[in-house]
Amino acid sequence: TLDNIAYVIYTSGSTGKPKGIGLPQRSLVNLLQWHFSSLLSGVRTLQFASLSFDASFHEIFATWGSGGTLFITSETLRMDAVGLGRFLWERAIEKIILPVVVLHLLAESVGEPDIAPLHIGLLNTLREITTTGEQLQITQPIIKLFKSLEHCSLHNHYGPSETHVVTASSLGQNPDEWSFYPPIGQPIANTQTYIVDRQFNIVPLGVTGELYIGGVSLAQGYLNRPDLTAEKFIPNPFSKEPGARLFKTGDLVRYLPNANIEYVGRIDHQVKIRGFRIELGEIEAVLSQHQAIKEVVVIDKKDEAGNKRLVAYVVSDQESTSISGELRSLLDEKLPSYMVPSAFVFLEKLPLTSNGKVDRRALPVPDLTRPELLRTFVAPRTTAEEIVAEICKQVLGIEKIGIHDNFFELGGHSLMTTQVISRIRQVFQIELPIRSLFKSPTIEGLVDAIAQIWGTHEVVEEIARTWKELEQIPTEEAEKILLNEKLDIKG
Repeated sequence: TLDNIAYVIYTSGSTGKPKGIGLPQRSLVNLLQWHFSSLLSGVRTLQFASLSFDASFHEIFATWGSGGTLFITSETLRMDAVGLGRFLWERAIEKIILPVVVLHLLAESVGEPDIAPLHIGLLNTLREITTTGEQLQITQPIIKLFKSLEHCSLHNHYGPSETHVVTASSLGQNPDEWSFYPPIGQPIANTQTYIVDRQFNIVPLGVTGELYIGGVSLAQGYLNRPDLTAEKFIPNPFSKEPGARLFKTGDLVRYLPNANIEYVGRIDHQVKIRGFRIELGEIEAVLSQHQAIKEVVVIDKKDEAGNKRLVAYVVSDQESTSISGELRSLLDEKLPSYMVPSAFVFLEKLPLTSNGKVDRRALPVPDLTRPELLRTFVAPRTTAEEIVAEICKQVLGIEKIGIHDNFFELGGHSLMTTQVISRIRQVFQIELPIRSLFKSPTIEGLVDAIAQIWGTHEVVEEIARTWKELEQIPTEEAEKILLNEKLDIKG
């Protein structure tokens, strides 16, 4: 029946125990009926999300329920913006639902020299893009992309896993008029939103308050967690319907004059990084299991490039050089890779506010010269290693990387691999598979992988030296010279 559970999906929990969310058939059916009346249906659709994300159910059933064709990607392709772009072009995909960070990577990849056919393909086939997962930012590459996509619309969806999609916003036809942070829109059919202050009063227009959600989109609660369900799914004081509930989102929002909702931020220590919803307390709980840890706080910080990263601040009775590797190993064993901090900062004590709470604003900026690792730093020895190291440093946002340092231990993640591989392709003019970085996540390993394609390290070194010499020449001219040079080498 409509009240039976359609699926159970797990999200991060602040106590170190993930929460299972049971969403009923009614909520999913309501979403699909709204989808069929409001969005593109019956078309060639990409299934980008894996089954561990609720967006996958949206993709699958909205496509099948409207007579469309579902095109499934591989895990490798999800992490390769260039490869994903080619897939869209080759399969003539018309509709995609993407995490915000992937849309950014795709928009930037259109300008890559080795993906020129993608631009034409998108113009001819792509008709609708929907973003989800975290706050949408309208960057110049996205504006440039949609100016070329004359027949493609952009939609911004919002909704925690406890409710799936709650609000939706369709951006206008002129990308130049889009705001940097577009609104999350208005509630979908049979869903209600309430923005309230701390006394649970409805706030006036333009005033920030916490968002509560009601209607048929709500989950039944947390699986086998009645205490947590009662805490987050409360009785709805604004409804006369018996048993009506509201979900406490923890999100701060406000109404705009046009009745759209604008996302402002979070009221607790839950964050979203690259589309993953993370309870910082869960990471802190695992780190606290190490016998040498006295106190620990994990926060998210933006690096110089504007990318969010997790940083752990630790008070320990051991030296940082002897414990940082142990902490990474502990986290690797118990948590997924996206929850492992990019940096560990060791302090004598945590800064406190006047009322004795941790002053998160006073925590120092992490030193991104080179995170503490157990292995000894070994500098690049060849020109090829210097170039690959420079590429990794730029992507990671650090100042120092050794040839034996692990890319992922330095804060790298799957989406960063796309940028690294794309730049290596550009420099060395080769089709280096993205799995190469996962198989050999060091500078030395990457150069060896490049050498396997070209045949010898001597050829790779000659290409690298040629690239170095051409760094001061305009890009297009340099690439032509470099390509001719490498053709001579290969010949």
